Amino acid sequence: MNSNDWNSIGWLEGARRLVAWIDSLPLESRIMLLIRHSHREAIEDHDAQLSTELTDLGRRMSFEMGKRLPVDRKSLFFFSFVNRCYQTADEMAKGIRETGGDVIDLNPLPLLATPDIADNNVWEELQPDGRNIAEFVNRWADGRFGDMIEGFGEYGARLLEATIGRLSEADDGVIHIHVTHDLALMAAKRTLLTRPVAMSDRDPFLGGLGVVIGDDRKMFLSSSGEEHIIP
Repeated sequence: MNSNDWNSIGWLEGARRLVAWIDSLPLESRIMLLIRHSHREAIEDHDAQLSTELTDLGRRMSFEMGKRLPVDRKSLFFFSFVNRCYQTADEMAKGIRETGGDVIDLNPLPLLATPDIADNNVWEELQPDGRNIAEFVNRWADGRFGDMIEGFGEYGARLLEATIGRLSEADDGVIHIHVTHDLALMAAKRTLLTRPVAMSDRDPFLGGLGVVIGDDRKMFLSSSGEEHIIP
């Protein structure tokens, strides 16, 4: 594998769209990315959910994505405590530094891993490898899991405050990069789009969404290539 794989691997289309979108923005704009971790092996049972790490390909493509981010922007990383998310952030940071970019810091952010859970049996409703992630998020938002899990509205508000809210107080020209999982990404999309999510909303590895704060706030979805104004 080499850097040419960045342009040819199909599941990197979302990542390529995010990079192109960032390149199109004015340098003074403040940007937030919420992205799925890089390539890992398929997860066949719940016992492997926390222990599955990046493949060598996943590490290399994280590095390649970092190399393609603008060197004129300072980057600040936040990541789920699950190791594959830290590995993604670390390799991206190495790529940024390789091209002369400035990485401010890498920080764990627990809510990027999971909402507050009162009853671990709730995970039995989510199939391994997130095969029913859209259904799970929609049922959660509809209150189907009761007190087993943090309320969807509460979690969504905390997630947006920790990501978009923090960006609102950042310096011009900064990019905040949050590395997370399907669950947080799909929850963010349902919250921001104010509609049920579908499996077509699920992002491949290194895909996700971006928010830019300028004269207004815009969200870019790498899964569709669409941009939306958000309140």
